[in-house]
Amino acid sequence: MTAVQALKKFRLHELKGLQSHIARHGPLPAPSTSSSGIQLPNPFLPHRNPRTGRWTPPKYSLRRQAELINKAKASNNLGLLPPGPKLSSLAADTLSEKLDASVGTSQKLAVLDEALAFPVDWVGKFEPKVAPGSELGIPLYAAKKRMFKGHKWERTRDRREAHRSMLMRDMDTRIRRYKKQHQKKKPNPLKPSRNTSTKLPF
Repeated sequence: MTAVQALKKFRLHELKGLQSHIARHGPLPAPSTSSSGIQLPNPFLPHRNPRTGRWTPPKYSLRRQAELINKAKASNNLGLLPPGPKLSSLAADTLSEKLDASVGTSQKLAVLDEALAFPVDWVGKFEPKVAPGSELGIPLYAAKKRMFKGHKWERTRDRREAHRSMLMRDMDTRIRRYKKQHQKKKPNPLKPSRNTSTKLPF
């Protein structure tokens, strides 16, 4: 299946599924005054049922969204897809400008079929999450205390070294205390036995 055929199938499928979406989740919100296209629910975003208050997961998984985006990039038709977590509207506009500059608008695949030509106002607001540390280029480990968990002996090394230094600091005092206590308990062979019992050991 070519890239244009995949995009055509996607848009026709969403257009045919509008009535079933309205029957299940209720009518779509009123369009804004500036909207001039057909209102369709964004299949890349979750939707909330106004009657039950429950959320429905996105119709397309992240993997399928990425596949559609790659096909839209191949045909230079990113404007035909709705915004989603894999590609926001701002990123799509920037990427489209780069593709137009590199490939050229003359080589852009012409969309002559009405299945692809009609304008669409996708219902659903996508708010991209800004990860802390993304401006530094390290969003994965920005909010973590340490990058890697490491071995257990590495995690407990500071505590063991502190305990060892404390033991070495008081080592002489403990040795003197032990010898003094042991000297008191050690029997003297020159003194009479403390055992005064006359009972024979057998």
